[in-house]
Amino acid sequence: MAEVWDWVLSRVPPGTEIFDAHAHIGADLDGREMTATGLRERMQAAGVTRSIVFPLNDPNAREDFSGPNDTLWEAYEAYPGFFVPFFRLNPHRPYEQEFERCVERGFMGLKLHPVSQDFALDDPRAVELFRMAAGRDLPVLIHAGFAMQRIVEPLRPTLEEYPELRLIVGHSAMVEILEAVRTFGENPNVLFETSVVKAKDLYVLMRTLAPEKVCFGSDIPYGDLPSTLHATLTAAEAAGYSEDELRGLLSGNIRRWFG
Repeated sequence: MAEVWDWVLSRVPPGTEIFDAHAHIGADLDGREMTATGLRERMQAAGVTRSIVFPLNDPNAREDFSGPNDTLWEAYEAYPGFFVPFFRLNPHRPYEQEFERCVERGFMGLKLHPVSQDFALDDPRAVELFRMAAGRDLPVLIHAGFAMQRIVEPLRPTLEEYPELRLIVGHSAMVEILEAVRTFGENPNVLFETSVVKAKDLYVLMRTLAPEKVCFGSDIPYGDLPSTLHATLTAAEAAGYSEDELRGLLSGNIRRWFG
């Protein structure tokens, strides 16, 4: 691991901030857990200054995820300089009241997970959530990685109808990278996030997509900072990223949305 870190640190341009666009806090049905303090410690050890955080697929989520969303907000209040809080919802359950509560509270984005909550991206209840988020200028991060089969086609009509929707494509739509790049790569409001994607697939992404459209993510606790940074920087180096493009990848591209 020390050798991995030495390599990573040698590739990060001096003075570059690292902004993780994909991390979790809480507990998951699969037994994974991450506390706010544990995540903060990992961030500090890796030189990560900010992370977008959202709840895991909590076994005690209630109908509306209000409990895990409260836990997430408490983490943000404990470490406001470290975390960018996203709330989570289940399109199959009543969500209007929790959406409004979280927006009024000050959450900065919404996380949707089609696999864990078993919905399609073109499900009318999910499309309504995208519409509501677009109306509030609220970024949405969608899981578009492991176990996903349909991403581009069900998502295309929504992005055409709501071009103002700001979307972070989690895991860079790994099962449909090239099709996703062809379809959404020119959309100024879509970012591709890199967490737990293999370096060879990230290389394909970075060779075919403008550098300002890619942002780094770790997927903690499923990924870790050393391996995800290593894969991302390996792909960026092979793709010929300049120092300025690396700075954008590691923080500048996502920071445009969050200051």
